Amino acid sequence: MTRAALLVVLLATTFGAAQAPRVNRVALAAMERTFDRRIQRFDLNDPMDLLGSTRGVYLAGYGAVFTAEVNLVASAVVTPFRPAPSKEEAEKLRQKKAERLAQLEKNMREMMLNLAASLEGLPPEEHIALGVSVFYFSWENREGLPSQVLMRARRQALLDAQARRADAAALEALIPAEVF
Repeated sequence: MTRAALLVVLLATTFGAAQAPRVNRVALAAMERTFDRRIQRFDLNDPMDLLGSTRGVYLAGYGAVFTAEVNLVASAVVTPFRPAPSKEEAEKLRQKKAERLAQLEKNMREMMLNLAASLEGLPPEEHIALGVSVFYFSWENREGLPSQVLMRARRQALLDAQARRADAAALEALIPAEVF
């Protein structure tokens, strides 16, 4: 092998290794399925509806980002036999979604801790972000309800909170919910 060819192989190996993602697709896919199951098993008698599958990506220099879309009340379905609910039913639905929002945020915080523990290739200084879009029918009263809930934190801060078994108030302070 000539010197030039050896140099090309050495440079390609060096640059290829430097660009390899720290968090592989297998680890991201496992966490996607974990969040999907958490939402689907929220309440078997009155479930939330996961619309599509959770998706995760690794952004070098930032961290891991996961997104999902959820209908907080799966039973609120419009059919040809029931085209729209009454005003009273719509208000009950809005109130139920408002209550469910707090439960969704709790689940998201717990998932953030799971993500920090499971994504071993993620450097401690990088972030974990979890964003959930909330589905609404066009006829719903969305007053006071968000379209999206976003949570993010550095992985090391999440690992520290998990190690000291932080209580709910400490987790809320560490992982605030940004609602849009």
